[in-house]
Amino acid sequence: PNDLSTKGLPLYAMWVKSEGTLQNWDGCSSMSTGEVTALTDNRDNDTYAVAKLADNKCWMIENLRLDDGVDLSSTNTHNPSLPLNNSWYYKNQQGTLSTSNHLSATSDPTSTNPDKAWCKTYVSSDCIDQSMLATNNTTLFTNNTASSYDATSNVYSYGNYYNWYSATAGNGTYSFSTNNNSVAGDLCPAGWHLPIGGRKANVNVSDFWKLSRATIGADPANFANDYFYYTGTPEGTDASNKMRAYPNNFVYSGYVNGGSVGNRSSGVAFWSSTAYSSYAAYNLDLYSSGVYPGTYNTYKYYGRSVRCVAGV
Repeated sequence: PNDLSTKGLPLYAMWVKSEGTLQNWDGCSSMSTGEVTALTDNRDNDTYAVAKLADNKCWMIENLRLDDGVDLSSTNTHNPSLPLNNSWYYKNQQGTLSTSNHLSATSDPTSTNPDKAWCKTYVSSDCIDQSMLATNNTTLFTNNTASSYDATSNVYSYGNYYNWYSATAGNGTYSFSTNNNSVAGDLCPAGWHLPIGGRKANVNVSDFWKLSRATIGADPANFANDYFYYTGTPEGTDASNKMRAYPNNFVYSGYVNGGSVGNRSSGVAFWSSTAYSSYAAYNLDLYSSGVYPGTYNTYKYYGRSVRCVAGV
């Protein structure tokens, strides 16, 4: 309303108690569409809101915040293939070498070049052992970029940004390149999975497509195109608003292309488990003007958000 600045607007918070752990949770079938609960990831004891969305599947309705320093195993993570030993390295913000058996890694521990730590040479096989860039984690950079990632205000709502190798917990290597083929494991809790994406040939199995179709309520105008998307006005704006609305909550948290976060408050990209080629994988992309329902692909070394779906 026009008088919002003078009269204000009452807002109400609904607190939901954690009903158990995310790992191998089996409560989705007993929930109604639109119902929300909360579950705790036993890897770091962080709690997430979970909802049964329009596609009748249960999704985490917050971006994954899993950070470095957690143990990944087949009992708590969906078929991880990350190397779980201290032979992989990362460089902290000051350039000091450290060992890690968790997420942060670089293929060139002696380099002082931040580009090496983030791996911009997508044609090189060393891209596959890169890991993540988080809103509160700048350890993959040797220069001071902390001001770009405000942990005090953004990390909880925006979550972490992962490249595809990290989002797929080591399964999504450079050599995994078959178009419309999905990896068998990822960074989601055991019993959950990274959403399936892909172009029109994959619509019958694509989690992103099914959710988008059920939420928006109509096929995009160019559904006949293999690279279908909702775009234009008013279709695109309306579609994006529906995907962001409660309880979906696909917040505009931006994304990382190389060394900086872009499009916060105006866009977001979420990784799928589905490869496009050796150097790219599919995303769900939302912008103020439209929605790409898991059909857009981007470089695997880019940093994207992660949402998980119940079931494997």
